Amino acid sequence: MGTVKSAIPGLDELIEGGYVENDIILVTGGPGAGKTTFGVQYLIGGVTNYNEPGILVAMEETPSRIIRDSWRFGWDMEKLISRKKLKIIYANPFKYTKFAKTPENSPVCSIAASKNVGDIFRQIQDAAGEIKARRLFIDSITSLKLSSDADARDIVSELVKNLEYLDCTTLMTSEIYGGQSFSVEEYLSAGVIRLHVFRAGGSRVRAIEILKMRGVKHDDSLHPYDIQEKGIVVHPTETVMNDAVSLFDAVG
Repeated sequence: MGTVKSAIPGLDELIEGGYVENDIILVTGGPGAGKTTFGVQYLIGGVTNYNEPGILVAMEETPSRIIRDSWRFGWDMEKLISRKKLKIIYANPFKYTKFAKTPENSPVCSIAASKNVGDIFRQIQDAAGEIKARRLFIDSITSLKLSSDADARDIVSELVKNLEYLDCTTLMTSEIYGGQSFSVEEYLSAGVIRLHVFRAGGSRVRAIEILKMRGVKHDDSLHPYDIQEKGIVVHPTETVMNDAVSLFDAVG
């Protein structure tokens, strides 16, 4: 298997050069940690730096909002869509209209939204074939888990097992609140990256932690990261002290 670059400066140094090709990587963190930025940067960098087309599956934020927010970092997603290097699928699990409406001639691909993971996966599969996608970002799977615990486990397990058949390296995000224990998606994913926001004195410190990365010797320390003008940057030679208090772990 080859290596897929993360497109996050500093991160590949912590995971032996990048993700294992075709693996599924889970990115977790609380609100405001930068999970969506992390995944969109993975897609944009894949296209612009490595000529690897990608798909964004938006399950919560609307495509228009993600496109708008990406301009902050100078990322022209619409241009990449028009060049057939990027495709966006809107799959809000709580929108039950037959077809999601988009403006005429919109470059965004919208799909009928439901909790039927099989239907969503077929849309992803079709889109991957159309643009020969090598990268996939799903943001986020949290909304799939808002049913009973048993149903949520089944839905997430079905999604992950289907994604393993794709010839894509997949990032997916999941929200965490408080000191919750390991979730089913963390067990099923080949890699788990957690984005922390700590309270240290009177300021906030962002830190990245590689909880697991199968087949890769990874760094297990907490390293600071910033959200800068051109996206997320990890500082692999710096560490964050363990006596800082996580804003997420302290909740509840």
